[in-house]
Amino acid sequence: MAAQTETKPSNKKYIFEIHFLRAFACLLVVGVHVSATHYGMNDETWNWFTYFLNQYGRFGTTIFAVISGFLLFYQVKRRGFELGRFLQSRFSKIVIPFLIWSVAYRYLLFHYDKQTLGDPGAEITKILTGDSFYHLYFVAIVVQFYIIFPFLQKIFRTQTLLLIFTFVSLIISYQLYGFHPDIDGALGEFLASKSFMPIWIFYFAFGGFMAYFWEEIVAFATKRPWKMLGVILLISAGAVFEYQTKGYVSNRRLTNLVNIPALCIAVVGIYPFLSKLNIVKKTLTVIGQYSMGIYLIHPMILYLFARHLPETYWQAEYVPLMFLAVMVIASVFIRILQFIPLSGFIIPVPKIKNNKRKPAVQPEHKASA
Repeated sequence: MAAQTETKPSNKKYIFEIHFLRAFACLLVVGVHVSATHYGMNDETWNWFTYFLNQYGRFGTTIFAVISGFLLFYQVKRRGFELGRFLQSRFSKIVIPFLIWSVAYRYLLFHYDKQTLGDPGAEITKILTGDSFYHLYFVAIVVQFYIIFPFLQKIFRTQTLLLIFTFVSLIISYQLYGFHPDIDGALGEFLASKSFMPIWIFYFAFGGFMAYFWEEIVAFATKRPWKMLGVILLISAGAVFEYQTKGYVSNRRLTNLVNIPALCIAVVGIYPFLSKLNIVKKTLTVIGQYSMGIYLIHPMILYLFARHLPETYWQAEYVPLMFLAVMVIASVFIRILQFIPLSGFIIPVPKIKNNKRKPAVQPEHKASA
């Protein structure tokens, strides 16, 4: 992918700030599931650290929704929209891996938990609603957004229209909080479930807002890294206060309608500061690049851990080590998988080019769309 100078940000193909945000979201999601697995294996008890990891990490999935919206709208802003290319790209990079991993997790449950397979209709419903395993619902949400995106991008093509879309989406997500339709059967269950995409529409829309106001957001946030760090700490303190006073919270809580936009902008703002630390930058670059693969595979690693690791390792002091082990195993697996032909249909991994042949170009603000 060709690099562009910072004076032409609308033509950039790789924005490392978003990549950094994706790594941040990935770490949060893994934290949720590591702590939840520990909770289930340890007589269902929390300590302060595992409870924090689980509750704070619930920002992660919602941030992924913002990133999904950003990448789609950013591509339209930069290159326009071609329906054929869009369908081919999304089908090969998202839908096929989603189907493959849905089948893999159904087999895992069938093999280990002796779960019987339902009739074909029931199994197809499980897959389409992301009910094959606990984390796949979010991929089903993203696929639903893909269905309406060709219509959205045709309507909301300017900054003003994106502002309107974001505001309307905020109202929709707010109104659908705790939505329980008076409909029986599978349809009613789906509409009331976390897999129902309109509940999440604001976060996709805010991603579009970031895409169309990207230059302004970067100029504002990256010039104030310490203030952005302060925003992150303030949101973090508020999140701790919320779950300490209200108890267990979900990733669809109303406070996220404020927290997630502020957190996304603030994380983007501290990227230039953290990128000066080479080891941090390289680590987060790999995590961001492998984030979808890590998202898809890490519950399987935890599932196998839960069935094969001795009880000794399910103590709170081993949680950080387990977190690290999951990240390393997932990353190594993805790296090895890349040597297999057509592995992109199993786990898509975006390519990163440093463009070393053009020393005058500053790659610091590039990132993949």
